[in-house]
Amino acid sequence: MVFIFYFIKSLTGVFGVEDKVKFVDVMEGDSVTLLTDVNIKEKDALIFWLFDNNPIVEFNTEANIADVLPDKDRVKIDDHTGSLTITNTRTTDSGIYTVEIFINKKFTKVFNVIVHASLPVPVISRETSCSSSSEISPVSKCELLCSVLNVSRVTLSWYNGTSLISSTSASDSHINLSLPLELEYEESNIYSCVAHNSIRNQTKHPDLGRLCQPCSGKTNHTVLAVAAGTLGIVAAVVGVCVCRKCRNTEKEGK
Repeated sequence: MVFIFYFIKSLTGVFGVEDKVKFVDVMEGDSVTLLTDVNIKEKDALIFWLFDNNPIVEFNTEANIADVLPDKDRVKIDDHTGSLTITNTRTTDSGIYTVEIFINKKFTKVFNVIVHASLPVPVISRETSCSSSSEISPVSKCELLCSVLNVSRVTLSWYNGTSLISSTSASDSHINLSLPLELEYEESNIYSCVAHNSIRNQTKHPDLGRLCQPCSGKTNHTVLAVAAGTLGIVAAVVGVCVCRKCRNTEKEGK
């Protein structure tokens, strides 16, 4: 079969026209079927599937023999159409799949398969903390950070309602994405952080009541300032009263 395959490969381009590349997206762990759109039932046909130009399936309908080279448990071929099914997909299954079917003429189809890693729900945290410096000079903004870890081909976005505020994307494999958001305290708008790829999205709404509480130092600072001011006024009033009493006592003595 391998010898026949390479002999026929040498005839590529002699007859038949290659189709345009068809893009196929699938989530990791799901199954995907690459359809040939050709009916080979009751016909003598030779079918060859390649992955990144390496043969993975050779099928002879006359002998009804299928030679599946890698991962026999995950790769299946339909003996009526020659369509290829891959189960329990992995990110390493991403690549270019080519099928060549020889009946009376050559049929060729090319698929660009992208297996997306599982998409996690974003995590939202407060970026600034109530440190000792913030107690002396309290922060006036609430800064949030939305993050997703170990993702590929993902866009991370902040929304105010349905309006896009900002976004960032990852085209590389297995990287971490983060996106900050700065808010006023006591915001009442509805915000959301969305991680999405071409086939799925995950949304997280921040708990502003928990995440955007003013620093306790800010409250204590204000209370102390008010208390100090009040004590100052009381002390001044008491001082005036004492001085007046002293003067009255001196006058009576004379």
